[in-house]
Parts: sequence; structure tokens; C-alpha cells
Amino acid sequence: MSDYEDFERVLKLFESNGWKLKKIWGNYRVFMKDGEPLPWLIPVENKKVNIYYVNKFKEYLQNKD
Repeated sequence: MSDYEDFERVLKLFESNGWKLKKIWGNYRVFMKDGEPLPWLIPVENKKVNIYYVNKFKEYLQNKD
């Protein structure tokens, strides 16, 4: 199992759950969603995202329901 996910797949994961890429801040991609008080800041390096952040977002989605 890889420790990294392609950013394009991560982008699709966020967008499919209503989050929009609003800003690029250094190595971070900032996702926001109407009605959510805080953004998700996801670090991207060489078009890859550490699986830790992907798992944290999936965990958030599961706990949100």
C-alpha cells in the first residue's frame, strides 16, 4: 500500500463531497464548503498527498453522518 495518493484523486474525493478548492497557499491546497466553519488545508508535494490526510478526511466524513 502506498503512503501517498495522487492529488487528482484527492481533489475528486473532496469535490464529490461538496468541497471546493478555493486557494493555493504555498504547498497547501485549501478546500472550503458552504456551511462548514473551518477549511481543510491539505499539503501537496510533487502532485502527491500523504495518505494520512486522505484517511483523516474520510474519517471526518464517516463521523459527520
